[in-house]
Amino acid sequence: MRVETDKISVEDIRQLLPKLSRTQILELDREIHEYLETSMLMRGAQTALKEWDNPEEDIYESEI
Repeated sequence: MRVETDKISVEDIRQLLPKLSRTQILELDREIHEYLETSMLMRGAQTALKEWDNPEEDIYESEI
């Protein structure tokens, strides 16, 4: 089944769940958790690295 991802709603997923096997639902659950964990780690890394974003230090990059 092809679905445009920008048009998928939570309700669409609810309607599809009964059509999936238990294995497919567990795989989907695992992938959702993996996606959430990765996005949370990336957001944390971006926040942590902002302190290193110092425009005054860019002068050293132009010399290379």
